[in-house]
Amino acid sequence: MNLRSLIPMNIDFRYFDLEFFFKTCADLDLRQAELWLCPQHYLINGQFSEDPARLQSLMREYDVQIACLCGEQNNPKPNNMAARGELLIHNTTSYFKRVIDLAQLIGCPKVLVTPGWNYYDETVEDARERSARMLRTLADYAHGRDVTLVLESIWTKASQVAPTIEKIALLKESVGSNNLKLTLDLGAMSDAKETVDQWFSAFGADVAHCHFVDGTPTGHMPWGHGSLDMLELLRSFDRNDYEGGFSLEYVHPMSFKEPELFTRETRDLFERCLKELHPRSDER
Repeated sequence: MNLRSLIPMNIDFRYFDLEFFFKTCADLDLRQAELWLCPQHYLINGQFSEDPARLQSLMREYDVQIACLCGEQNNPKPNNMAARGELLIHNTTSYFKRVIDLAQLIGCPKVLVTPGWNYYDETVEDARERSARMLRTLADYAHGRDVTLVLESIWTKASQVAPTIEKIALLKESVGSNNLKLTLDLGAMSDAKETVDQWFSAFGADVAHCHFVDGTPTGHMPWGHGSLDMLELLRSFDRNDYEGGFSLEYVHPMSFKEPELFTRETRDLFERCLKELHPRSDER
């Protein structure tokens, strides 16, 4: 665990050009990023993907590597892992295969996926079964391209397919692929009243990525503006020998106008926490 573990995300830079996001990462000496695939930063859908040349050029110019790709996939977005109907299933499959192809092309090792969302006029079990089929297909596709899928839970306000450790475990078992690892989203975890230690107790080293956000206790807020304790949470990751990254998925509007300021605040707080965790070394 070191400063390289801290991974800014362009989701709160949505009202700026993508280059400003890369410049901010470089200015703060943060050399890994998670790229949220919003169309204003990178246009990709089930039928089309823009030329990655500009993205690759920004990666080289600012010496920032993409550690994870996060596609658009929550309700009401068209890419639903639990899509129902031949057309929507085909579109979602095509979309995520394009995202996985992009990850392979730019040397990104992970693609974030969710369980998708269910309709209210069906049983949750039916939606979960469709989600498992889709995830199995995509995990196999990604495996052949040296890309790992990292599945996160979604809070119950958006989906009932897998909002808790119990349901994520059920879904993961149904997929049955070693190429499906997990993302621990602190917002969803807090909504489910779960803890970091409970996630590691259930999944161990399969926890490979983290959406690392503050909240009250939810809200995906910048660190220092909610009620969560960064140091105590990092202690939990540390004692469970976590080796993944901490990605800043700030979707609270407070961070949209000055995302650089909030990213800098987080970096400074993260560095202070690291020094308390390991006072004799900057790195572990």
